[in-house]
Amino acid sequence: MRSMQSNIIIFFLLSAVLAMVLTLSYVSYNYKKQLEWDVEGALGLILSDIKYEHIGNNQEQAELKFFHEALKENSLSKLFNHMHLRIVSDLPKADDTKIMVHTRMNNGNYLYISCSRELLDREVFWFTLKTLGLFCLILCLMASVFILFVKGQFRSLHCLVDFCSSYQDNREKPPACDGSYEVKNLRNAILSLIDTNDYLCDQKQELFKEAAHELKSPIAVLKARLSLFASDETMQKAEFVRQSQEDISHITSKLKELIFLKSIEWDMQLPREDVNMEDNCKLMQDAFEPILRKKSVQVDSQWEESFVIHTYKDAMQKVLQAVFENIFIHTKQHSVIEVRAKPNEIFIKNAIGEGDDVPLFSSYIGIQMIERLSSKLGYEYKTSFDEHFFYTRLIFHSMDAQGCRI
Repeated sequence: MRSMQSNIIIFFLLSAVLAMVLTLSYVSYNYKKQLEWDVEGALGLILSDIKYEHIGNNQEQAELKFFHEALKENSLSKLFNHMHLRIVSDLPKADDTKIMVHTRMNNGNYLYISCSRELLDREVFWFTLKTLGLFCLILCLMASVFILFVKGQFRSLHCLVDFCSSYQDNREKPPACDGSYEVKNLRNAILSLIDTNDYLCDQKQELFKEAAHELKSPIAVLKARLSLFASDETMQKAEFVRQSQEDISHITSKLKELIFLKSIEWDMQLPREDVNMEDNCKLMQDAFEPILRKKSVQVDSQWEESFVIHTYKDAMQKVLQAVFENIFIHTKQHSVIEVRAKPNEIFIKNAIGEGDDVPLFSSYIGIQMIERLSSKLGYEYKTSFDEHFFYTRLIFHSMDAQGCRI
């Protein structure tokens, strides 16, 4: 497969050759036409001079013979090859090999003069050949300069290609690859992607390590329980199933929390942007609307003023989703969730579910995980509860370019 540099050079050469052929054809054609007009004009002047100055009414043939011989011996024969001069009653048919000019006499005959195109065609041929040589010389010079220029422009791109090809073997020194503005931006983009890719690879390995560490104990407990059930005939099946389900639920919860934490860390590699908190809270309410409808739960939301914070948008949305998911799922049926908001602060009050409701913060992510993320995302998470209600307070802070609270 040809490189982009080769394609550009080939396109330039083909375009230049095509332009040269068209230009040469146009110039040669016009030069030939100009010569034909000049020859016809010269022959016309000769006819006019012979007709009006020298040929009388009674001496046409004699005078014509004299001029015919004179033209052959004159230097004009070098300019007009195979020249013929005669008086005819009918004009001859057109001949592509000759240039013919005539004028009408007083007696109705025609004074006719012609010459061969041989000298004219030869002149056009040599003119075209010399012009072609000049064009080829100019084309070679322009092509050489253009090729050197293109190679110079693509040298930095080749540098980037070589770096990307050898990156797996040599990661210590980033490429210089100085070039145009676009090349420098491309180099910076490639280096940024490499850094991001290295970070994600490291995070993937870290995820596996943390998963293995977190799941080692729960899996060991489950394996011990299975061994115990196989050897202890007195163990009740129902009790074994209940305990095993608790072990599996614990393992699942650990995995969910670990994956959630890593996804937040990956989202924090993206640029920070403005986040409208009122819009995001309404978005969460719409997302969990089926749960609210099923439990006949109403949301009473009152905002003193909408506010915007500057933070990691995707990461903050996942935290809000976790908080609202737990609140919506574990709120008492046929109750009202109160949401009160003012700039940079959201307060939520919900009735605690009873009976067969799942305990708070066990479905997706725990309180400790939300608190662990608060310092990284620039928010404060506070909770409290009494006999009937659970209270959640979220205080948000914008983050500067260094990731510090504003």
